[in-house]
Amino acid sequence: MQYIMKDTEEKINALGIRFADDLDIGDLVTWKDLDPESSKKYGVIKEMYTKIKGNRPVAYARVFLLKKDSFIEQEVLIIRLKLLSKRDKVN
Repeated sequence: MQYIMKDTEEKINALGIRFADDLDIGDLVTWKDLDPESSKKYGVIKEMYTKIKGNRPVAYARVFLLKKDSFIEQEVLIIRLKLLSKRDKVN
């Protein structure tokens, strides 16, 4: 997994970091917004990082949201992502 962060301790203590260990850039994921009316969203992980929220590091992913006719980047908490497919690793 590729992280963008300054401090190793920040990475270890980040909320959601254990979920991030199963994910890699390029993986296909799904998630649903908290709104009960929302439908599932699908996307490809572009980047994973931590940032400070309320004095605590939190793991996030920047995901290309897959829409019918466009790609939109969206920031999503890593703990909300569910892995659908691992990317193929090319030698």
